[in-house]
Amino acid sequence: MFIILDRKQIADGIYFSKIIDGRYKTNRISIAFYTDFDEERRADYAILPYILTDSCRRYPNLTRLTEKFSDLYGASVSDNLGCSFDSRQMTFSISCIDDRYTLAGEKLEQECCGLLLDCILDPCTENGAFPAETIEIMRQELIDAIQSVKGDKRMYAAQQGALAAFPGEPCGYPVNGTLEQAQAITPQSAWSAYRSMLEHARIEVFAAGCSDFTAAEEVIKKRLAGLSRSSICEPAPKPSVLKEDVFRTEEHVEMQQAILRMYFKAPKMTDRYAGVVLSMILGGMTTSRFFSNIREKQSLCYYCSCYSNRFKKIITVYAGVDLANIAKTERAVMKEFMNISMMGVTDEELEHAKLEIIESARAVYDSAGALSSWYSSQITDDKMLTPEEYAAGVSEVDAKRVMDACRQYCLDTVYTLYPEEVQ
Repeated sequence: MFIILDRKQIADGIYFSKIIDGRYKTNRISIAFYTDFDEERRADYAILPYILTDSCRRYPNLTRLTEKFSDLYGASVSDNLGCSFDSRQMTFSISCIDDRYTLAGEKLEQECCGLLLDCILDPCTENGAFPAETIEIMRQELIDAIQSVKGDKRMYAAQQGALAAFPGEPCGYPVNGTLEQAQAITPQSAWSAYRSMLEHARIEVFAAGCSDFTAAEEVIKKRLAGLSRSSICEPAPKPSVLKEDVFRTEEHVEMQQAILRMYFKAPKMTDRYAGVVLSMILGGMTTSRFFSNIREKQSLCYYCSCYSNRFKKIITVYAGVDLANIAKTERAVMKEFMNISMMGVTDEELEHAKLEIIESARAVYDSAGALSSWYSSQITDDKMLTPEEYAAGVSEVDAKRVMDACRQYCLDTVYTLYPEEVQ
């Protein structure tokens, strides 16, 4: 398997990375903007993906923009808004087939790059801001997205649990903002956020696929390098702060079962490989301890799993439970942490977990998008690891390292979402 990774700085605070793999027939180009997380202006930034993927000056409505994508052999644009490395991350991507596979030798790479940049850099304007009609429509879409969270109880529990577990930290705030913030968006406030994004964001461009991306680099460098830039954001992830005492909070909504979320933190954790293996053994696979012992053997919950975040140095446990089993489930989770801390893990658990992680790393090669995401998640690391290098690090983890990692985690926050009728 032969992959070429070429990364360079092309302008102030702007980086261009090529990931070339000849097996693909398509290319994916992503442009990510990392900005400082301003809690009060979340909605002003959150509305931007809606606006910037809907039209541009050349194609001033979604119908015309969609027609243009159809002309480009069904090219498609997508966006993603999240919190990464304690910064707001706004990513715009376009996917298309490689120039070699067009019917008449069309230069899709160059044209698709230009179209993506048109959407980002040349939006429709009115009186020096976004059109009022556009803001009205997109504001409602954002409001609908904010309100829809409460309809998905797992998503709502995750949102509210994060608010409790990470007070004052960027990852603790919903990136879409509050309903009140969304309702207050104006053409001017959204435009101000847009201009701030262009001027102050760290910009990461990832081009992944079978092209050599010479055309993409030329187009992107020419247009992004022309931006006026100052006070550029520098993403810098920090471990989550461990509370002095376990914080417990609960909420009541209309639902059938309760949802329990437990947040464990290890601010001094340095062994990234042992941390991910531990999380997999606890609740990351179908043979995990949570699934086998808590769900299957004890029948305490409908589901019980966990996931880890190496930057925040946390493990988040989540479970769907009947009311009568909430306390029992919490004690069972604590017992599994304690058991590994004191007794370690079996050779079979260790091998199963490592195999799951290694197979997941291999799956990165399934698409250009997955490959791009793999490397973009490492922009703050001293060295970007290939999936093979990461797998090699996982392979070296032994039972003692997993035990040592488990001993560093402390329960920080317990959030419970109860059915509304319980008082």
